[in-house]
Amino acid sequence: MIREPEDLLDGTSSKVVSMSVCVSWPIGQIRRFVNIFNFLPGSKRRSGHRALCALVLAVLLSTVIQTDRVIAQPAEASISVTIPGSLVDSHPYGLVSDPNSSLGYCAIAGDVTPFGEAVPDYANFVVAELDLHTLEVIRTFEVGYYPTEMQLLGQGLYVTCSNDSNLYRIDLPSGVVDSFPMTDSTGNSVGFLSGLNVDSSGNVVVGSNGGNFDGSDENILVFDPVGEAITQRIEVAGSITRFMVRNGELVVPLGYPDNDFTAAPRVVWIDLVSGSVVGSLNFDVDTADFPGPSDIEDLGDGSAVVSVYGGSSEVFHIDLDQKSLIQTLPMGGGDLTQAALQSLGGGVFLVSDLLAGWIRKVDSLTGEISDFGSGLSLPVDMVLKSGRLFVSEQGIESVSVYSIPGSFIRGDSNMDRTIDVSDPVTLLEYLFVGGDLSCQDAGDVNDDGLLDIADAVNVLEYLFSDGVAPGFPFPVGGADLEPDSLDCAHSS
Repeated sequence: MIREPEDLLDGTSSKVVSMSVCVSWPIGQIRRFVNIFNFLPGSKRRSGHRALCALVLAVLLSTVIQTDRVIAQPAEASISVTIPGSLVDSHPYGLVSDPNSSLGYCAIAGDVTPFGEAVPDYANFVVAELDLHTLEVIRTFEVGYYPTEMQLLGQGLYVTCSNDSNLYRIDLPSGVVDSFPMTDSTGNSVGFLSGLNVDSSGNVVVGSNGGNFDGSDENILVFDPVGEAITQRIEVAGSITRFMVRNGELVVPLGYPDNDFTAAPRVVWIDLVSGSVVGSLNFDVDTADFPGPSDIEDLGDGSAVVSVYGGSSEVFHIDLDQKSLIQTLPMGGGDLTQAALQSLGGGVFLVSDLLAGWIRKVDSLTGEISDFGSGLSLPVDMVLKSGRLFVSEQGIESVSVYSIPGSFIRGDSNMDRTIDVSDPVTLLEYLFVGGDLSCQDAGDVNDDGLLDIADAVNVLEYLFSDGVAPGFPFPVGGADLEPDSLDCAHSS
């Protein structure tokens, strides 16, 4: 049942009457809407009666009743990931999101342990489960020290830790954590575990960024989650962070190739069946600062982008089929430090810089680069979920939340990133006098796939009568969770 707009005065009518002696009513605005109403055809006038009442009420309430405006932050919210009772810092690292739910996961790594010091005095050992819609921590799980990378597979979450030679699996329904030792063919531990992926057979592929410091070049391991055993070990001399699995091949950005610390990083293509290198692409960067690979991101069009730390201020755009360089995209400024990548679709991607504290949006088709965020505290990873960008900032114990281009805030009909009385006014003008509404989804406050008087009433009740808040996405922008005939052409 939808309350009549006039009913919204219940509980406040005495306040309006008592204040009327000292307030100059906005008669001009009221007459404007009355004139609009009178010009409506008979059928629309009857259906527009409630709209007129709502408009008049909105003007009166915005003038008479002093309320706090509900400000919807366009690019900022945060999820605190501080671990209660932890004796070390709770600095976040890797992020993943579950494509089948609102959940995501954040690796809480803590601090890097100085050489010769005790790892438990610095590193953390927790993975936090987050609700990426309500922005809350749901559960935490204990794994190895300094967890960094994660991979969802079925009902399990696999985790690698820099200070541990075990692959961890969290059974998400039960919360039970198991560990599996990662060893080379001689039985020795493979250290410095890093990137994770899944092949077409459902095996977990594990990388190591330790080169041969652990005594072996078997830096890629294939783990069968059903048999709980390593089924393949691939020799790759060098340091591996993140990599792709595509068309039966591994696409691996490789640091210190052939264990040569003076060599520039490259990308190698490895056949997953034979373990043989079937392609290689060198990057032309300054090797004075021992550069290495940071991230690789599939753009979904047969190409990918690769970032490196040290030696270059460029992002490398590569052709995955031709195994060649398409272009270099200069970010400007000094050399990139650790740089995460995140595709937005259509050849557009985001790149962050750890020490510079910025995020930039890059169009690989036009070469256009624009600022997306600045002043971040050591941004180390990014993930998309439901029209939002989540960024783990190592300098603080939280995950920051940004609205991505094309997102909207439910109830923000005029798209000014603020929910106030102007929003139902904008919606009602659109419904009854042909006003502009650049994002229909934003006006669909009750998310029923329709735009009608009920949406305007819902906002007014929320603002002035303790009504229900708009549904997702609110108060941080995002995407519509349910497909409908409404769209949002506006880009934030």
